[in-house]
Amino acid sequence: MKNLVRKLINRMGYNIVRFSPTGKNPISDMKMFVTTDDPLIFDIGANIGQTINRFRSSFSKSEIYSFEPSPSTFETLSTNSKHLSNVHLHNCGMGSEQKTLPFFENTHSEMSSFLQLSEFGWGSIKKETLVEINTIDQFCKTNKIDRIDILKSDTQGFDYEVLKGAQNMMRLNKIGVVYLEVTFSEMYKNIPSFGNIYNFLKDNNFRLVSFYKFYYQENLVSWTDALFVHKSLIPELLPGAERKPAHGS
Repeated sequence: MKNLVRKLINRMGYNIVRFSPTGKNPISDMKMFVTTDDPLIFDIGANIGQTINRFRSSFSKSEIYSFEPSPSTFETLSTNSKHLSNVHLHNCGMGSEQKTLPFFENTHSEMSSFLQLSEFGWGSIKKETLVEINTIDQFCKTNKIDRIDILKSDTQGFDYEVLKGAQNMMRLNKIGVVYLEVTFSEMYKNIPSFGNIYNFLKDNNFRLVSFYKFYYQENLVSWTDALFVHKSLIPELLPGAERKPAHGS
């Protein structure tokens, strides 16, 4: 019925355009582009399951693959999520190639990373654990996954490596939106710049939708979350239609 109404409106010379992103709620903004009722979601850097709960409250029929490298944090994640259907938990890391890396487990689990802590980080390293790294491309090939509607990555500075491991899926236009934490401060040693991440995604046909809440250290922006969408999901105007500012001029 909706398709019929849309066709009739288009024949009359009008076009239906989705609302602009709010820049306040990333999941609400995702819904402008992810229109399926049962999206497939990759939750990389799952920690104890916070993002699983957020996604399930908005996408109740979603299928979620969650990845958490820390064995101890993974135990808590398993306890918190074992009762949920269509949630697949994996105790491993994701990166740009398959290998084993030391994982620096922090006294604050949300600060644990494959990168070493720097002066703007907090907590302390309580343990180094050797962790197996997989890539998104290889995982999808092994598990016969042919699309990722939402790719979420929160890996404390390792997100650029995660994205590089998904380059084949991106090249085949098999990833819809990318939601990740971006860090501007030297929170970890040798952390890639936001420019590296932005250019990589732009070169793979993703466009920036919005930043969300900004966090500051020493009066300078330190980190935020960013949402990117593959350009194939961006609605186009009808030929001859005028593109106007979404919120007025």
